[in-house]
Amino acid sequence: MRQISLETLSKIGALAVSRLTLEKYESAVADLVCDPDLARRIIDWLPEAFGLILIGHMGDITLPKTFRVKDRSGQWIEIPFSREPIFADVLDFASLTYHNGPKHLFSSLAVQSSVVDTVNKALNAGEPLTGASLGPITMAGLSAETYDGMA
Repeated sequence: MRQISLETLSKIGALAVSRLTLEKYESAVADLVCDPDLARRIIDWLPEAFGLILIGHMGDITLPKTFRVKDRSGQWIEIPFSREPIFADVLDFASLTYHNGPKHLFSSLAVQSSVVDTVNKALNAGEPLTGASLGPITMAGLSAETYDGMA
């Protein structure tokens, strides 16, 4: 079952690449989804999904299947993507945008991704990507407690 419609994600994507300040962008997303916690997760996951789609099309690179968040005690907890209810939706949206455009939306969001940054650093250091594996994505803006009770 879809948590967020593609239409809503398209609107959020357009907001993400607009010239809004970060505060206005975050406020607009919260207004659009009527839930500040959901808005925070969408804002944080959207570029990561676009980055994963881009890197997935770059060749023989093993993509992560988990992400890391801190709990209240400051410990990093590793969580499978399947526990994030919106992950599949943002990944579908990123894939559709990669294949159908708009290209400026795809490239603008993908370059904001931590996974794209990691791959760029490896390439700039002369590291080969063939056969490389990416570790879990660190989501500093989210907390482990968000995922308590999520399937």
